[in-house]
Amino acid sequence: MLPFRLKPVFKNYLWGGTRLIDEWGKAPGTDTLAESWELASHPDGDNIILDGELEGLTLSEAVRRFPAIVSEKFTPEETFPVMVKLIDARQPLSIQVHPFTDYARRVEHSRGKIEAWYILGHDEGAYIYLGFRQNISRREFEAAIMNETLTDLLRKVYVEDGDTFFIPAGTIHAIGPGITLAEIQENSNITYRVYDYGRKGADGKPRELHISKALDVTNTFPLNITPPGKSGNVIVSCSKFTAERLRAPFNGSTQGGKGFRFMLCLEGECVFRCESVSYRLVKGGNVFVPSDCGSDYVVEGDAEVLVTSE
Repeated sequence: MLPFRLKPVFKNYLWGGTRLIDEWGKAPGTDTLAESWELASHPDGDNIILDGELEGLTLSEAVRRFPAIVSEKFTPEETFPVMVKLIDARQPLSIQVHPFTDYARRVEHSRGKIEAWYILGHDEGAYIYLGFRQNISRREFEAAIMNETLTDLLRKVYVEDGDTFFIPAGTIHAIGPGITLAEIQENSNITYRVYDYGRKGADGKPRELHISKALDVTNTFPLNITPPGKSGNVIVSCSKFTAERLRAPFNGSTQGGKGFRFMLCLEGECVFRCESVSYRLVKGGNVFVPSDCGSDYVVEGDAEVLVTSE
């Protein structure tokens, strides 16, 4: 199967900003945009294939019909393994946590969610919350939620462009205001909100919290914030996904059918070539290289490209 491009899925939430529109060319004509799901095969957001013999299919339908585009071992009964998003947080996101797979399958009938963040832009003084500053008990955790003092217990980390953060399932976290990032994650949309600054949704009511479930799954100890497997071009590598930051020009191969490659242009301009296909990619452009392509490819030009694989 030859490589193809994917149509992003756009999501807007009350904390979204304008950077994905103004700087990345996403969702023109809209006022704000929180997330652009660049690689998504999920009931809550499913990319449409833009090119080739699979044109017009959703990514979910394509992997059901042709599982070899994912990997030689992938079966139609499985769900696609990863998601890649662009996120623009004009306001802070809720303090939240994602469940482990065993809990998610038992309670939510879903995958769990491990994720990683690659910082693409930030305002001066921008920060994230990532885990606790010290060990606390479940009782102390619950009391801090009820007393609205939870942020006093969290580790605040100031960010710089190019930083990578790994967030295991069960880790309490939040993106602070003024940050644009790429998120690489397991294919799950399960989020347990713990604290949301008293904000109200579009219906005028406070947004739903999920305190009981959060208490079940949150690890109440400090986290080692060094991303696993980080070396050279690899910004994060764990049991669920690997992400590399590559500078064009570069080349690669899918010979052997070991797994797909998803490329997202982060800056600059490049041309992707493989057999008879050629795609010009600018900031925010993408290309999916199927596992069963079986051909060499080349990326020419001057660009930074995020390459994600299982």
